[in-house]
Amino acid sequence: MTRRSTFTVETRGIGKPDYTREVSAGQERAGLSLKQNQSLITLALLCTDEVAHPYAISWVKDRIAAGGSSHLYNVSTGAVTPYTLPAGYTLNLIQQGFGGNEDFEVLLFYDTLLVLMPSTTFVGGGYVYANMVVPYNTAALDPTAASSHAIDIVVKNKGRGPLRGGFTVVCILEAIGTSPLPDTKDCQCPFCSNIQTVKVGATKLTCDKCGREYLVQDFTNVRKF
Repeated sequence: MTRRSTFTVETRGIGKPDYTREVSAGQERAGLSLKQNQSLITLALLCTDEVAHPYAISWVKDRIAAGGSSHLYNVSTGAVTPYTLPAGYTLNLIQQGFGGNEDFEVLLFYDTLLVLMPSTTFVGGGYVYANMVVPYNTAALDPTAASSHAIDIVVKNKGRGPLRGGFTVVCILEAIGTSPLPDTKDCQCPFCSNIQTVKVGATKLTCDKCGREYLVQDFTNVRKF
């Protein structure tokens, strides 16, 4: 007959390490957590022949003609790029997604200087997504955010027919040693181009000049996703 004894064993360590998040984070951001001095800036363009123009959403436009180009739009204000980055802030490009039916290029300009573009033309009929492990950041060119900068993103149609597709760039705006993020924004009407100042969280607007309604987006309450 075997005698069984029960006794207490001292616990050492925390068991087998779980590296799931670290392994994932090494290849792609598992998520995003914004600090209080940060906000999202999303620049986008949707080229389509499915809607009548002008349209109530500024970044929805007609197709880009062969050999033509178009700027991206700030989806929070409806204003076309160049986006003016104020002094005291940095802009960190963390994600991009592009797709079109024709060959195209996407170019990033910093104060009219070309600083980022693909090594080759994107081929039509596909979709390109990048979640940047080492993102483009204006702090690399202006570490103290001492000056304001014009950030422009341009889509060029390199195909033989009108370009239809979608183009999105997501950035983090961060205050560096300056006042908190503003509580208002200047939005541009897609119908008459009138610019009006509204609360930063506003999304459905009525133009105070032409009276027509249009939509913009709001990311100020986004902290984790």
